[in-house]
Amino acid sequence: MAPPRTSIGRAGSATRGRRDETLEVPYNFGVVRTQLAARIATVIAALLSVPATYSVLRAYEVVFKREPNPALVVWSPHIAMFWRLAIAGYVAGMVAPLAYIAARRDLARTTRVLCASVFVVGAMIGIQGLLMP
Repeated sequence: MAPPRTSIGRAGSATRGRRDETLEVPYNFGVVRTQLAARIATVIAALLSVPATYSVLRAYEVVFKREPNPALVVWSPHIAMFWRLAIAGYVAGMVAPLAYIAARRDLARTTRVLCASVFVVGAMIGIQGLLMP
């Protein structure tokens, strides 16, 4: 395999006003970086969906459920937490392909949404922890 070719212009030559150095690379490194960034954004979105789902489920149980939870009655008081975590893992599996498609389509917009959702999810889990233990 041949090494990458380079052509370097000299100052004061006919290349004035153009870029002085060009580098031709036989590989498309931009695609690899984009795929890696899309995969990282997918993992972050899936990880953020777990505490968000958990806090939404816990808030729903506190606000709307007045009947005893069968999971609480049958095994132990902590079994409901495991059910919520299992459902949150399932939701993370559903969020991952959607996040990957969104990141492949527009990576900048997806990362902006993920950056904002870090604060939203942090506030959700904080409020749930303080007001609905």
